Amino acid sequence: MLIVDDHPVVAEGWGRIVRGRMPCEILCAATALEGWRLWRSERPGLVVVDLTLGEGKTAGLKLIERLRRADRRLPILVFTMHTSAVLARRALNSGAHGIINKDSPPRDICFAFEEVAAGRHHVGAHFARKIALMEVTGGGARVHLTGREEEILGLIAEGLSYREIASRACISYKTVSNVSLILKSKLGASSLGDLVVKAIRYFEGA
Repeated sequence: MLIVDDHPVVAEGWGRIVRGRMPCEILCAATALEGWRLWRSERPGLVVVDLTLGEGKTAGLKLIERLRRADRRLPILVFTMHTSAVLARRALNSGAHGIINKDSPPRDICFAFEEVAAGRHHVGAHFARKIALMEVTGGGARVHLTGREEEILGLIAEGLSYREIASRACISYKTVSNVSLILKSKLGASSLGDLVVKAIRYFEGA
């Protein structure tokens, strides 16, 4: 098993919990690049990835995408301190088999490990509730969003300006503006302020 986490104490604690349930070799990497190189050389059967690594806030997501392109069947579990349904959904869409919060009880962490290691999908209870709510807005009508639309809506929910969103997503200001118009139409928002409110409701179920 390969653990990619830039906090050595967390990686050590995870390894101790897992070893108590089943014997396995634990490999550790502190960066996405180190994790990629270690996986390429050792080919562990399971990868545990933190979303936020030293290289940036999306380093973990990019590593997941890279691993998934290299091996479609590789079990990948996200182990994160974040509680955002936005990031959880993005991690799963990027190719992770499961996601669990770092504050979860050891028994829940072990169960997540066992499920993903066996090739099954697992979403921690906290994330499962939030992701379920992401499918519903307003009176319960389902709204389908593309990956790009959902990414931009998530940044809008964080309160970023169009210019900040363009910089964060590495796209043009015009693209952000155009997608926002589409989002207003899909979510029934009459203004940017209304769209922010609906974005928060979409992701958090408020």
